[in-house]
Amino acid sequence: MPDNQWIDNMKRIMLQAVEAGDPCDLLPGTVVSVSPAAVQIDQKTTVKGGQVLVPQRLTDHTETMVIPELGEVSVTVKSGLKPGEQVLLLQKKGGQQYLVLDRW
Repeated sequence: MPDNQWIDNMKRIMLQAVEAGDPCDLLPGTVVSVSPAAVQIDQKTTVKGGQVLVPQRLTDHTETMVIPELGEVSVTVKSGLKPGEQVLLLQKKGGQQYLVLDRW
């Protein structure tokens, strides 16, 4: 019986080491909607709302720039995601949060 316990402990330790070395997963997805953000990962799984984190560079947003001889100028950057676009997601291991890394 002690041998079985030792083997079970070794399996547990090895699994923990593997999980620690792989803290997240990369997943492809398709943008379903922008507001609220929703991305379909497969036929049965769509993540949305607070589960999806979209960096500012992948949104339509306003930037303030300083242009010589003009001064400060506000510019609207139109780089928002659109439905149907393919994206790469980073899934937090053990959680339900997904970061949109980029479109592809």
